[in-house]
Amino acid sequence: MGTLYDILGHLSVVLLFIALIIGIVKIRSFTKNEKWYIYYIIFIVFIESNSYVFLPLLGIKSIMFLYPVYIAGEFFTVTGIFIKKLNLSKKYFIATALLSLFFLTADRTLVHYQYNNDYSKAISNLIMISLIGYSLIKDIKNVKTKSPFQLNDKMFFLYFTVSIFMFLIQNQLIFLSKDQFATVWVINNLMVCILYSLFIKTFLQLKK
Repeated sequence: MGTLYDILGHLSVVLLFIALIIGIVKIRSFTKNEKWYIYYIIFIVFIESNSYVFLPLLGIKSIMFLYPVYIAGEFFTVTGIFIKKLNLSKKYFIATALLSLFFLTADRTLVHYQYNNDYSKAISNLIMISLIGYSLIKDIKNVKTKSPFQLNDKMFFLYFTVSIFMFLIQNQLIFLSKDQFATVWVINNLMVCILYSLFIKTFLQLKK
């Protein structure tokens, strides 16, 4: 199972970069609001590149400081997708920007309250799930203008729902053996691969 975990982890990175390349090539096929999907992918590429390439080359072994950056950036870009899709007012962007700043600094400012980034991850996921769920309900009702990204949005919903439980129990997972840990965490890698594959499929199908 550890081998499958590693394979899916590497495959997810490959799929992510393929999605980025295709998205950039077909950028003119995106509407203004749909470009937020590209912003999300660019941000995840930034995190992955720093985690596996740039920081190791600089000899920086611990990359835990990227965790709150990942949470805050993912939250802002994903909520941005659905704020735009739902045509919500700018005050929602202001609210999510402030929340993103909170997630970025909460582990340091609330240290006396034994606050850690896993709480930020759970809170951010709950908000994203609520926003994505509402968007999907609106899509179902509005059959005439079906979004080409509807399947991606459904996968977003499933991925972030499962991620809540994964990240809440990750502190307990460290006490498991490597094979047991991989058996649980392989689910996350599999879902990420599916998510990036759907992005590739959707990007390729977009037309001007």
